[in-house]
Amino acid sequence: MLSRFTKRLATREKRKTQTCKVYVCKIDRSHLSIFIRKRLSSLFKEAKWFYNYCLSNKNINDANCTLKSVPVKVKDEYEDRKFNVLQTQHRQAIKERLFTSLKSLSSRKKQGYKVGRLKFKRELNSVPLREYKRTYHIDFENKKIKLAGMKKKWLRVNGLEQIPDNADIANSTLIRKGKDYFLHITTYVDKKVSIIPDMSIGIDFGCETQLSFSNGVKVKFQVPISKRIKRLDRKIMRGNRVASKKKEQDKRKRKIEYEYLTNKKKDIRHKLVSAIVKNNKYVCFQDESIHAWQSGGHGKKIQNSGIGGIIGDLKHKSHTPIMVSKFFPSTQLCPNCGNKNKLSLSDRIYSCDCGFVKDRDWKSAICIEEEAMKQIPVDDRDFKTREILTSTFFETLVAINGIKVSKLESAS
Repeated sequence: MLSRFTKRLATREKRKTQTCKVYVCKIDRSHLSIFIRKRLSSLFKEAKWFYNYCLSNKNINDANCTLKSVPVKVKDEYEDRKFNVLQTQHRQAIKERLFTSLKSLSSRKKQGYKVGRLKFKRELNSVPLREYKRTYHIDFENKKIKLAGMKKKWLRVNGLEQIPDNADIANSTLIRKGKDYFLHITTYVDKKVSIIPDMSIGIDFGCETQLSFSNGVKVKFQVPISKRIKRLDRKIMRGNRVASKKKEQDKRKRKIEYEYLTNKKKDIRHKLVSAIVKNNKYVCFQDESIHAWQSGGHGKKIQNSGIGGIIGDLKHKSHTPIMVSKFFPSTQLCPNCGNKNKLSLSDRIYSCDCGFVKDRDWKSAICIEEEAMKQIPVDDRDFKTREILTSTFFETLVAINGIKVSKLESAS
C-alpha cells in the first residue's frame, strides 16, 4: 500500500500534464421533496454557525471540527445548536477555507494594502465538498448526485453531460443563489495542443461601439437594467416603509434579477473572448482607463457592457496578448501620413489632409495593431488567408446571442 505522502506526490506530478476545468451543474428544484429542501436549507444554516464559531476563537486552530453542537448568539444570549446535516468533512473544508482567506489577506497586507478583519456572516451561500465519493457521489447514467447528510437521497442534476468521460473529478462546491442550488465541480483533463492561426488583430474599445476590430468587424451590445429592477428599487427605497418580511422578499427578488443580468453579460463576454482568442494568435489592444470613462459620464454604458472584464480576460486567455500604452494617440494618429488630427465625440469618420478617410473606430483598431506588432518581428501576411479567417470570425460572432455585429468594407 502506498502512503498518503507518496500518493500526494504522484497526484502533483499528474496534475502538471492536466488542465483544471470547473463545470457548473444545476440541481433540479422541481424534483426536490419538502424533506430534501429543508435538509439543504439546514446545511447552509449549520455551515454559517460553524463559520462564525471558528471566527469567535482567538486562534482558528482551536476550533474543534468534531463538535456535535456550537454556541449561537440569539439576541443577547447564547444557545447550543446541534449539527444534524453538516458533516465533519464539511467543517474541515470550511476551516481550511478560512485559513486560505487569512493567507490571502496577509499577502495583501504585505503588498501595502489596507486590510481589515474577517467578519461574522449573516448568511453563507457556499459549502465546500472536499472529497469526491465521500462528501458527494455522481451517478452519470441517471444524471443524479448524492450529498453527504441528505439521508442517502439522490438529487436530479442538469448539466452532468458536459463533463467528459476521461476527466478526473476532484472537489466541488455547493452554491445557493436565490431559490436555486448549483454544483461547481472541479475536474482535471489532459492538456490538448490547440492550433491557433498565426494572425494578428487589433481591438479598439469604445462606449458607442463596444468593440471595433482591425478587420472591419464591429460589435455592439448592451445589457441594461430591467424595468422590474427599477420598480423593486423604488419599493425598497420608499422612505416610509419599515423593515418587514415583504421588504426582504423584494430584496431577494432584486438580487435574483441582478444575477440574471450578470450571467447574461458573462455569457456574452466569454463567447466574445473565445472567438477572438481561437482565431488570432496575436491580440493587440490598448490599456484603456475604464475609471476615466466612468468619471466622464459613461458609467451606465460601461456597466451595461462589462468592457473591463473583456480586457481582463484578453490579458490572461490570449496566446500572445500585446498591450499598447494608454497614452498612444490611436484616435488622432493618421496611419497614412503620421499626422495627428483632433476629433470630437460626434465625429465618427476620420479624415486627414493627406486624403485618408476611414471609419473612426476601425482606423483606431488598425493603428493599435500596427503599433503593437512593432514589438514582434513578423513576416508579410497572406491577405487571402486573412480574408478567409475574417469571414469565419464574422460568422462566429453573428452566432452569439445578445450582440449586434456589422462588417465594413474589406480590410484587404
